[in-house]
Formats: sequence, structure tokens, C-alpha cells
Amino acid sequence: MLRFKTGSVIVITAPIMLLLALVTGCCYRTPEQRAEHVVKHLAETLKLDAAQTAKIEKIKDEFLAKQSGMRNMRKDSIKEARDMMMSPQIDEATLNALIDKKQTQANDLIRFVFSKFVEIHDMLSPEQRNKLAEEIDKYSSSHVHHW
Repeated sequence: MLRFKTGSVIVITAPIMLLLALVTGCCYRTPEQRAEHVVKHLAETLKLDAAQTAKIEKIKDEFLAKQSGMRNMRKDSIKEARDMMMSPQIDEATLNALIDKKQTQANDLIRFVFSKFVEIHDMLSPEQRNKLAEEIDKYSSSHVHHW
């Protein structure tokens, strides 16, 4: 029988959406261009000072570095799914090991994203946090996902 750990269903929340916007937001061609646009938008909208902008730039760079690993994880997942589909039967032990690996990767990503969210929260003034909360509301309502 396949086993799934409690809490294996991952809910994408506002903090994750905010940081993922660094890589996936807007209509720019490359992740780097999208991330630059988001940093510029945040700096202007929140009226960040030079130190805050530098911190956001650092977070952007860390997120972009992490993104290449996420791309590789996706490619690996597709290959693993294809290989399993081509096999005469799926071995449950192998599948459970794969599930454990993917859950660990997802948990690591969630921890990373939330740690960056905390960094952003801690560097902003209360007024900037309120403005960012408004931006999150605006972003989430204009990007309704039908799952």
C-alpha cells in the first residue's frame, strides 16, 4: 500500500506566491528579467531605501540560484514518471522512496521560501508591510487559479 505522510498536500500561500513572483511574475522572457522587474516594482511601490533594496536583490539572487535546482527537479520528475510508466509494473518500495524524496525536496523549498518571507517582513516598516499586504491581495485576486 502506498504511504503518504501527513500534511503531504502543499497549499500555496501568500508568502510563497510573493517569492515565486520573483521568478514567475510578469511577462518578461527570462527568470532573471522577471525577477529584476519584480524587485524594481517592489522598490518603487514600497519606497525601499538603499539597504532594503540591497537585501531584496540578495534574496532575488538566492531565489534565482535555487530556481535552477527546481528546474532540474522537474526534469528528473518527468523522467522518473516516464520510466515508471514504461516499466511492466511499478515497485511500491521504489515509488515510496520517490515520494519521500519529492516530499523532502518540497519541504526544503517551503522552508527556504518562508525563511525569505521572514527576512522581507523583518526589514520592512509597518507601513511597508501594509502596502505589501495590499500588493499580495491585488496580485492574488488578479491571478485567480482554477485548480
